[in-house]
Amino acid sequence: MKTIIAAIVLLTVISGCSASYEELIDNNYSSQDKFHQTIIEEYKARAIFEADEMHDWNSAKLYSEKAIKSYKGEKIKPEPLSNWKIEVDKIGDIENAYNNLMMIYEDSIIYDPVNLGIAVASLDCWAEQEEEGWQINHIEICKSRFLNAMKNLNKYLLTKDNTEKITDSTIVITKENQRIDKIIYFDFDKYKLTLDNINEIKDYINSNDINRYLIIGYTDTKGTNEYNYELSLKRAESVKDFLLSIGVEKDNIKIIGMGEKELAKFTNDEVKHPANRRVVIKSAY
Repeated sequence: MKTIIAAIVLLTVISGCSASYEELIDNNYSSQDKFHQTIIEEYKARAIFEADEMHDWNSAKLYSEKAIKSYKGEKIKPEPLSNWKIEVDKIGDIENAYNNLMMIYEDSIIYDPVNLGIAVASLDCWAEQEEEGWQINHIEICKSRFLNAMKNLNKYLLTKDNTEKITDSTIVITKENQRIDKIIYFDFDKYKLTLDNINEIKDYINSNDINRYLIIGYTDTKGTNEYNYELSLKRAESVKDFLLSIGVEKDNIKIIGMGEKELAKFTNDEVKHPANRRVVIKSAY
C-alpha cells in the first residue's frame, strides 16, 4: 500500500510539473516584441532540454512558466540568487554577473532586447547548472553565452562613439589623434586583474609601440568619495604592477586615481555601474 501511495504522489508531482511544459509545447507562443520573443525562444529551448534530455521536471517547469509569462507580457528577469542552492565558493561570480545585468536591465530593453533576453536566460541556466554542480561543460556553455550577451549589451553603456573592439573584459578605443587606449573593466569593489585582463594587456602591448604609459583608475559612484579615490588608485596600481612584472621601467609608468570623476556613463550618487569601474591605459608620449 505504501508503495502504491508513493507512486501516486510521484505521478501527481510529475503531472503538476509537466502541465506548464505541455502547455508551452502544445502552443506555438510568439510575440512581436523582440525581448519577449527572445525570452520565449530561450526558455522554451531550455525547457525542452531539461524535460527530454535530463528528465529534470522542476527545471522544465520553471523555464516553461517563464516562457509563458513572457508570452503574456511579463518582463522576465533572472531568478533571485536566493532561489538557488549554490556553493559558497561558486556564488561570487554569479552574484557579480546578476548585479551587473540588473544594473543595465532597463536600458537594455530599449537598446538591445535580444541580447538582454539571451543574458537573462543564460544567467538562469548558469545558476541552475552551478546548483547541480556536476555538468562542467553545461556550466561553461551557459556562462559563455551570458558573457557574450553581456559583451554586446555593454556596447550601449559606453559614451564613446568610436568603439572598435569589445571583449569580455576590455574595450579598445581609437582616438581622433590615432593614439590607442585600452580600457579594462572591474567587478564591483574589485581591483585585482583577472587572467582575461592580463591577456588583453599583453595583446595591447604587443600590438602597439609604446614606451611610456599613463594609467588612470576610475570607480562608479557607490561609496564615499574618499574610498572610491583609494579604490581607483588601487586599480591603476594593479596595472602598473603587472607592467613592472613584464619589464616595463618604473620611470615609464605614471598612475592617476580619478575616483568618481569623469564617469563613462553618468549616474546619480550611490549607483553601481559596470561601465564606470575601469582603468584606462594610455600611451604617454
